[in-house]
Amino acid sequence: MKRLKQALPLIQEKKQTKRIKEMNYITVLDFEQGRVFQYDVVTAGFNPETLDEFYESYITGKGHNLANCEWMVHKNPQVITN
Repeated sequence: MKRLKQALPLIQEKKQTKRIKEMNYITVLDFEQGRVFQYDVVTAGFNPETLDEFYESYITGKGHNLANCEWMVHKNPQVITN
């Protein structure tokens, strides 16, 4: 039982890492420009605990102001327009 308790966090971390690796796109709603942007990003090898910082740095590096935009990370690049 003790081994299971020790292994459980590792299993959960691997599941989290796999889920994050699948999310390859950032969509940004930029209210200053009145436009929607979508970026393809590679997150393999990043620490899941610091991914939000990476995403925010990536978004600001693309010229967006975090105070005037909303963003989300997802795995499907399809944009639904209807």
